[in-house]
Amino acid sequence: MAVGYTLWLTVISLTPLDGLDLPSFSYADKIVHFFLYFFLMLLWLLAYPKWRHERVFFIILVILWGVAIEFIQEYFVPTRSGDVFDAIANTAGALTGLWVFYSWIKTIV
Repeated sequence: MAVGYTLWLTVISLTPLDGLDLPSFSYADKIVHFFLYFFLMLLWLLAYPKWRHERVFFIILVILWGVAIEFIQEYFVPTRSGDVFDAIANTAGALTGLWVFYSWIKTIV
């Protein structure tokens, strides 16, 4: 499931947004970014709950992936623009997912 979600997230992140009507309230996209990367982190940690050392790899990879997507949007997708605040929201979501995993979910897995 983690791989499928990662692929889906990558495709929607790099798909041109021509003609889409997106929510327009203040910071709506930051909230979306937060939750997308929150679930991405949780899915990867849940996919490998027994791999202690490899979790560090997943944590770093998810955070770097969120930053890389913004970079790719800025420089390689003509109708998209990268945003530092989106990268921050991605990172905050991933770190919150990590915290939730270690605070609550790990105790039941």
